[in-house]
Amino acid sequence: MTEPACVPLSDEDRAILDLECTTVVGHVLHGAVLDGEPVTAAALRERIAARLPAAPELRYRLAGTAEEPVWIPDTALDLDRHVVDAPAGPYDHAALCALVAERFAQHLDRARPLWSIDVAPLAGGGTALLWRVHHALADGATMTRLSHTVLYDEGPVDDDGRPATGPAVSPPATVRADHRRRREHLMAVIRREFTVGPSRSPFDGEISTRRGVAFLDTDLGALHAAARSVGATVNDAFLAVLAGGLRRWLDHHAGAVTDLRVRVPVSLPREDPSAGNRDSAFDLPLPLHVTDPLERLHAVHELTTCRKDAGDAARLDELLHRLGEVSPPLRRVADRLRATARAFTVSVSNVPGPREPVAVLDRRVRATWPLAEIGFHHALRVTAASMVDVLSFGICVDPGLVPEVDVLADGLRAEADLLVTACQASPASRDAASR
Repeated sequence: MTEPACVPLSDEDRAILDLECTTVVGHVLHGAVLDGEPVTAAALRERIAARLPAAPELRYRLAGTAEEPVWIPDTALDLDRHVVDAPAGPYDHAALCALVAERFAQHLDRARPLWSIDVAPLAGGGTALLWRVHHALADGATMTRLSHTVLYDEGPVDDDGRPATGPAVSPPATVRADHRRRREHLMAVIRREFTVGPSRSPFDGEISTRRGVAFLDTDLGALHAAARSVGATVNDAFLAVLAGGLRRWLDHHAGAVTDLRVRVPVSLPREDPSAGNRDSAFDLPLPLHVTDPLERLHAVHELTTCRKDAGDAARLDELLHRLGEVSPPLRRVADRLRATARAFTVSVSNVPGPREPVAVLDRRVRATWPLAEIGFHHALRVTAASMVDVLSFGICVDPGLVPEVDVLADGLRAEADLLVTACQASPASRDAASR
């Protein structure tokens, strides 16, 4: 198949690209922690080179104009400049976090494809693959697909033997309702998604070029069982743990705890997986005022169920696209309103990964460490990603506005343990175990 001469950026990709500036780098991290003997950059380059034809996105670089940017194939792609050995290893946990923070303060070179991998040997054995990719090039779902395509030894395959990432996502159900009901649904979405908070965000401020990061691993199986015991989802458990961790950090640093609105990205179905990002989101208030971890999980589950049942993410995507067609200036006003610190406090995401063990160059992938960039007036970003039985959290902050990121990480770990213990001790969980 002939590769296209250029690929236009989607509206979402252009919006992401426009966010990049001196203090916002615009990329995400997809980190893979490998067990076993250290991997070298040379060996990883050989693996990627052999599989690169199946991942044309990794050869795209930016071209065109600022008004009409496009992706074009980079015929001079040099993997030696994209896959490198990290300097001065091996790295313990603190040194690895410092390396990631340093990399997250650096922009990717727009003259080349917007991705880079640092191969970092770990103290005590193993290797961390620190894969930075510009968010305009790939979202979380795309990164999962690309990992199966160019990194993992034996990912799941489809009937044609090509890498696959699981069952296809069904498109949202078609709404068959009369005009009045459609109008009521739309007004409800506007009320929920364009709410402006009553108070100043504790993470609002002019961000700098400095970054602080933290990572922690939790027991995915235990969190899944805890959530299932009360009819909730793993994502509900992730948000409940986050609410508890934020409560601890705010109590330690701000002295007052109020509920915070979080923005939860939703990757919408795409007919062509290579056609760029198609993301929406919904906002919801995290119940930080609820101190009991089990009650907090119930409260989060009710909030997310409301958003999902109403199809807020898809409806909002349709509303904004139609608004852009009718009145681009009004669309820009709506986007600015939704981007303010009073519209949402923290952006979060949870990307599901492989459910079966995978390996890179015969080294088992123990965990995937996610990280996403902070933004204007949003000095904290929290992400999660799963790998078989591990759910890993990645926290990115501006340390001048959000000090002691490790305190937040410790709080998340403690809240995960408390939630699991509380659910195991609940009558509903005991009844389920006895059946």
